[in-house]
Amino acid sequence: MRICRRARNRLSLRNPCSGVIQTLRLTPRNHTGQYVVDWRIDISADCRLEPLEDAFGNLTHAFSAAGPVSDLRLMVEGEVETQDTAGVVRGAVERFPPSLFLRETALTRPDAALTAYAAEFEHPDGGTLDCCTACWSAA
Repeated sequence: MRICRRARNRLSLRNPCSGVIQTLRLTPRNHTGQYVVDWRIDISADCRLEPLEDAFGNLTHAFSAAGPVSDLRLMVEGEVETQDTAGVVRGAVERFPPSLFLRETALTRPDAALTAYAAEFEHPDGGTLDCCTACWSAA
């Protein structure tokens, strides 16, 4: 399946600022089941987009523009080709083990309502992928 995406954003300020510094996380990566055919980011400011990778391996772009800035327009468009991989992602950049994202902290501890909701999707005979697929289908 080919997916085409276009997004526009505009920032208008009554009082112009002396400059702008932004990091954009808008660019998808290739992996098994996903190929980025074309991707473009346009900014109305006179600036240079610097491609970077963040600590998690996400593609980012940073830019800065000297002021005064009162109007900034951003346009992102692209085309991505995807294939059905039954919910399994392979070949993606993943710098940290899943346990980092599965750990519980004071800010991520589920309350009783969320725990009860999650229990509705338990599959005693199914594996993790079966459980995730059931949860995704119910959403």
